[in-house]
Amino acid sequence: MKLNKCLKVSRYLLAFILPIFLLAVAYYLNGIYWGSPRSILASDSFTQTINFYDSFHDVLHGKANFFYNWNAAFGLNYLGLYSYYLGGPLTFLVYFFGKAQMVDAVYLLTLLKFGLMGLSGYWFAKRTFNLVDWQQHILALCYSLLAFGVAYAEQPMWLDTLYILPLVIAGVNDLIATQRRRLLFVAYVLLFLTNFYLAYMVGIFSLLYYLLISWAQRKITWKNAGNYFWTVICSLLTASWLLLPVISFLRRTHEPLSKLTGFFTDNAGLWDLIIKNMVGVYDTTKFGTVPFVYVGILPLLLAIYFFVRANISLREKISYALLLASIALGFYLQIFNLLWQGWHFPSMFLYRYSFLWSFLIFLLAGKAWEKVKTDPRLIKIGSAWVIITVLGYLGSFGHYHYAGNTNFIITLALVIIYSFLLSRPSGSYELGKRILLGLLVICELTFNAFSLLHGTSNEWHYPDRKLYTQNYSEITADLKPYRQSATPLRAANLDEGSQNDGLNYGYSTADLFSSMRNRPFEAQMNHLGFKSGGNNLNFAYANNTLIMDSLMAIKLNLARGSINKYGFSHRTSAGENFHVYQNKLAPGVAILTDANLQRLHLTDNVLKNQSQLLNAVSSLPANTKYFTSTTPQLTLVSNSQVTKDKHHFYLNTSSDNALQTLTWKVKIPAGRQAYFDLSLLAGQGNSCSVVLNVPQRNLLRQVDLNMSGQFFDLGYYSHARTITFTTKIYGSHQLTFELPKVVFLSTHKYRQATDRMKARTVKLKYQKNQVKGTVKTTHRWLYTSIPFDPGWHAKINQHTVKVQTTDGLFVALHLKKGINRIQLKFIPQGFYLGIVLTAAGLVLFAFGELDIIGRWTRKHHICENNTNCK
Repeated sequence: MKLNKCLKVSRYLLAFILPIFLLAVAYYLNGIYWGSPRSILASDSFTQTINFYDSFHDVLHGKANFFYNWNAAFGLNYLGLYSYYLGGPLTFLVYFFGKAQMVDAVYLLTLLKFGLMGLSGYWFAKRTFNLVDWQQHILALCYSLLAFGVAYAEQPMWLDTLYILPLVIAGVNDLIATQRRRLLFVAYVLLFLTNFYLAYMVGIFSLLYYLLISWAQRKITWKNAGNYFWTVICSLLTASWLLLPVISFLRRTHEPLSKLTGFFTDNAGLWDLIIKNMVGVYDTTKFGTVPFVYVGILPLLLAIYFFVRANISLREKISYALLLASIALGFYLQIFNLLWQGWHFPSMFLYRYSFLWSFLIFLLAGKAWEKVKTDPRLIKIGSAWVIITVLGYLGSFGHYHYAGNTNFIITLALVIIYSFLLSRPSGSYELGKRILLGLLVICELTFNAFSLLHGTSNEWHYPDRKLYTQNYSEITADLKPYRQSATPLRAANLDEGSQNDGLNYGYSTADLFSSMRNRPFEAQMNHLGFKSGGNNLNFAYANNTLIMDSLMAIKLNLARGSINKYGFSHRTSAGENFHVYQNKLAPGVAILTDANLQRLHLTDNVLKNQSQLLNAVSSLPANTKYFTSTTPQLTLVSNSQVTKDKHHFYLNTSSDNALQTLTWKVKIPAGRQAYFDLSLLAGQGNSCSVVLNVPQRNLLRQVDLNMSGQFFDLGYYSHARTITFTTKIYGSHQLTFELPKVVFLSTHKYRQATDRMKARTVKLKYQKNQVKGTVKTTHRWLYTSIPFDPGWHAKINQHTVKVQTTDGLFVALHLKKGINRIQLKFIPQGFYLGIVLTAAGLVLFAFGELDIIGRWTRKHHICENNTNCK
C-alpha cells in the first residue's frame, strides 16, 4: 500500500518537476538562471511585474495597504491593480524574498507556474483519458510547455489561468457525467479570483464546451443546465468580494470599445496555423503577430486522428470541430477576435485566447490516443501533414520570413517519425518505442522553448540584473532621511529605471505604467502637464513646471546629473550615481483655502490650468498671471529640413535613426524659471527622443517626447541673461510640433503663492488607507492633492459627509468654521456589497449541495403517505 502511494506521488511529482527542468534548461541556454547576471525581466516584466511584486511584498510585510497604495500615480486603488496582475495563488511567495532578490522571485514563480501546468495537465489526463501512465505524462508535458505560455512568459499573471483551465474543464465533465458540482465551483472561484481578464475568455469557452459536449452526449436536460448555471452563479457570487470592486473600477475607468476596421483580422494569412505549428517558430509579440497555437507535433497528429477514428461518434466530432472553429474564427475575423477579448483590441501580445486552441488539441489528442495500438491511417495523416507543411512553407513565398529552414526540417522529420512510431503495432520493441517517443518529445519541447525565449530575447531583450539592483541601496539610503511615518514621501526620479519605480522604492510619485489605473484622474492631469495621453496606460512626471511640484507637494527630485530649479537645493547623497534635490517651497498634501474648488474647470491650455489651480489653492486673485513667453531664435540646423507655418513647426530628415540637431538662442529676464515648450503633434517613426543641452546651467536631459511632458527645464535665472541651447532629436524622420516657445515663470509670484500655501498646510496623519487629523480654521475648503476615487469616504466630527472634488481631480472637503476632526478612509467601491454577496454565494452553494429542499420535499412526501411518520 505504501509503495503504491509513493509511486503515485512520484508520478505527480514527475509531472510537476519535468516542465520546470526543461524550461530551466531553455532559459539557461539563453543565459538566464538563478542568480545569473542576465535577468528574466523581458518587456513588461521589468517595468511592471517586478515592481508590482515589490508592492505586494510591502503589503504582506505590513508596510502597505491591500486597498490603497500611495506610491503610484500619487495614490491608486491597489485592489484593482492586484486583481489583474497579482491574483495568482503563488504570489504570496514574494514574502520570502528581499527586494534585492526579487529578480530571482520572478524567475522562480515563472518556473513554478509551468510546473503547475504540468501537474494539472497530468491530473486532467489521468481522470479524463483511458491511457497508460507514460502517455499521460507525454501529453501533460506537451500542454505545460505550450507556445502561448512560453512566448508570453513575460506576462506571468496570465500563466495562472493555464493551470486552472484543466480544473475548470474537468469540473464541467464531472457535472455533465454525474451532476457533481463541487470541482467546477472551486475551479471557477479560483479562476475568477486569479485574473478576471482571462477568466472572461475561459468562461466563454467553458460555456461553449458545456453546451456542445452535453449535446454530443445527449445530456442536455433542464436539471443538467440548472446545475451548471447554478454553479456559475454561486461561483460568481463567491468571488464577488473581488469581482464587484473590479467591475466598479472598470466601469469608471473603462476605455472606449474598439471599432471594427475591416472584416478580416490584420495580417491574417492562409497558412498561419500551419506555420505556427512548426517547431520553434517565433514571429513577434508586438504588432502583426500570428496566434501562438503550438502544443507539440505529437498532440497535433493525434488531434487530427481524432476526427477519422470510427469509434468516436459523429456528434462528438461535430462538437469539438465547432469548438475549434469558434476559436479559429477569432484568428481570422475581426468581430470574433473582439468578442473573445472583451471587445478591445490589445495593443501588443495579440490573440490572448489562443491558449484555448492549444488546450483543445491536448484534449483531442488524449481522446484519440485511447486504446489505440496500431492504425495505418496515422501514416496517411503524417504524410498529409508533411505535404500541407511543405505547401505552406514553400508556397507562401517568404511571407512567413521568421520560419527558417531549421524549423521546417525539424518539423518534417518529427512528423514522419511520430506518425511511423504511432502506427507501429506493439511488440518486442514496445519499451524502446516508448523511450524513443518520450526522448523525442522532450528534445522537441526543449528546442521549441529555447527558440521562443531566444526570439523574446532578440525582440525585447533580457536586461542585466544590475539594471534593477545596482541603485537599490543608494536610492533607499538617499530617501531615508526624508521619510516621515505619518506622511507619504512625494518625490520623483528624473532618471528612473522604470515608470513603476515608486512601488519598488516606496516613494509617492506621478509615474505609473499599468492597465489598471485611474483613467479619469490621469486624463485630467494630462491637462495639468503630467503626460498621459491616449488610453492613459502611461502617466509621467517628466517635463512639467514648478507650479505642479508645489501643488502636488513634491519634496524631492533624484537625478544623475544637475538640475537648476528655483527653490530646490542640493543635498548630500549616499552614493555617486544620484544627486538629491530638496524642494524648500513644497507645501503639504492638504491645504486650507477660501476658493470654491468646485468651480475649477480645466481646458486644453496647460499653463492656464496650472495658474487657475494655483490661484484657487493659494487664494490669490483669479487673474494673477505667472507665465510669459517668447519665440526663441533658431540659429543652427544640422541634418534636418525645417519648415513652419503660422501654427506649426516641421522637421524632416532622411531616416528615423538620423540625428537632427537644432541650436536655439533666447534672452531670459531676471527672476525667471525658463522652459522650452516643445509640444509634439504628430510623428512618422518609432518614437521621438529629445536630448536637451543647456551649457550655461550644466543641464543635460534626454526624454522620449511621446512619454513625457512638453516643458524642458532651461534653469533658473536670478539675473537677465541670453543663453544658447541645443536639442538633438531622433527616432522619427518626420515630425510636427506646435511652434516652439520659451516660457518664463515669475519666481516672485510663484514664491508668493507657495508661501501662502505653506502657511495654510494642514498636518494630517496618513495611515495606509486612512487620513486623519484635526483642523481649527475659518477657511471654507480643504484642498488635497489626493487623486479622487469613489472609494474615498469622509467623516467630519464623526458625521459622514460627501467627498467633494476639484473638477473630478482631487479629494476636497467643505469645512465649517471651528474645529473639524477629519477622517478619510479608502474602501474600494463595491467591496462591502461584494463581501455580502460572497457570503451569499457560499451559503447558496452549500444549500444546494446539502439538497435541503429536496430532502425536506422527499421527507414530507413520505410522511403524507405514512400515518406513523412524525
